[in-house]
Amino acid sequence: MALQLARWSVIVLSVVTAALGAVLGILRAVEPIPEGRIVLATGGSAGIYHELAESYRRELARNGVKLELRQTSEGFATLRGLLDRGSGLDAGFVKGGLVGSLQGRLASERARDWHERELGKLRSVGRMFYEPIWVFTRGDLPIESLRELEGQRILVGTRGSGALRVVRQLLKANGVDEQNSTLIREELPEDAGPLLSGQADAALFILPADSEKVQKLLRVPKIRLMNFEPEAKAYTNRFPALSKVVLRRGGVEFDPLIPSADITLLSTSAALVIRADLHPALVSLLTHAVIQNPRLGFDKAGDPVLFFRPGEFPSPDDPEFEVAAEARQVYKSGGLPLLLGVLAPLNSRLGLPFFFTAFGASHGLETLLLIIPILTILVPIMKALPVIYRWTMRRRLLYWYRQLKALERNLEDARSQADFAVTQAELERIDARVRRIRVPLGFSDQFYDLRGHIDLVRQRIGQRAPALRMAAE
Repeated sequence: MALQLARWSVIVLSVVTAALGAVLGILRAVEPIPEGRIVLATGGSAGIYHELAESYRRELARNGVKLELRQTSEGFATLRGLLDRGSGLDAGFVKGGLVGSLQGRLASERARDWHERELGKLRSVGRMFYEPIWVFTRGDLPIESLRELEGQRILVGTRGSGALRVVRQLLKANGVDEQNSTLIREELPEDAGPLLSGQADAALFILPADSEKVQKLLRVPKIRLMNFEPEAKAYTNRFPALSKVVLRRGGVEFDPLIPSADITLLSTSAALVIRADLHPALVSLLTHAVIQNPRLGFDKAGDPVLFFRPGEFPSPDDPEFEVAAEARQVYKSGGLPLLLGVLAPLNSRLGLPFFFTAFGASHGLETLLLIIPILTILVPIMKALPVIYRWTMRRRLLYWYRQLKALERNLEDARSQADFAVTQAELERIDARVRRIRVPLGFSDQFYDLRGHIDLVRQRIGQRAPALRMAAE
């Protein structure tokens, strides 16, 4: 019985599974579900981006998502890659202020057009950490404003640098451009050679405070770090992507004292940007990995990172990009949506394709509403299966009982030796067929009752045989 019942169950479940599979196939055709993979651009010059991205890998893998890191040049290369479907990029780090430099009266008409046309295709997962704007000058060139750089030779970074456009915008806002100054598209090396030798008068760049280059430059003698204090509030008002940070007296070294006085700096903050069409489940999982793996407050040497404040980053407050709705939800709740938080690690442990996680997260409620009516039909059927099976087995035995009862009537009507022989042959046929019936143990009592009744009929035939022979003689 158990074997037959299992077969019936498999048949019913197969039909239901086929129906659900057809529905899932239709939904997948309408809304393609992505692979469990995120391709993230980490830039080319700032290893900190790469290190931070690496910290996301384990959390994403636990939830069934593979993180692929791709080295790209900074600046527009990352933005273009995100906007180009053929690039394969899903996310990337972008320097703060880069997109903001493409709007407003300081931007070119072409840049403003790009901003209006393309920005809606991108979303933010949040801001990651501060990246101050460093303005170093020759030791004999103390300046209090970028306006004083007019007519000077200024290192503004390479063409592929993500900081170049931001730096040029700040200089342009102060009346400094290629028409009245020499803008050199080169980076300031960590030994400050061009400033010390007099080949350049100033250098502007954007890097995290704990980068090796910044730490070395802060300790180079005979160069100066510009103080933005007099105009810092004006900058943060005019350029929303900028904020103010203060490098405190002795914040780098106490002996020798570096810096010798408080220095106010302007700072951007790195953004993690994604394609607007990235699947919501991947957005939520990436945001969760970001929140669970914030940038640490200590550098490789174990020293505190300048300007670091616990809990400040990652932050969903982005002045340049619209923050993805799924990312805001994760920031607000502090965790993944309930269904995604259950399905992602479970399906990963079971080795199921990411399709099941993404589909369950996106259509879990719809699927539940679909399963409920199916279960209302399936449950009664499952309950009826044992009854149907018992009836089927009993029907097989009742068939031979009918044959046996008909044979008994023929035995009563037998008047000759020939009729008796026919009846006896029919009984042996019935007995042979019944012996070949296979029944579960649960029906053994009924099976042996049938065989016992066959023996009773055989005994009756044996009792009537002498009487029929005497009548024939």
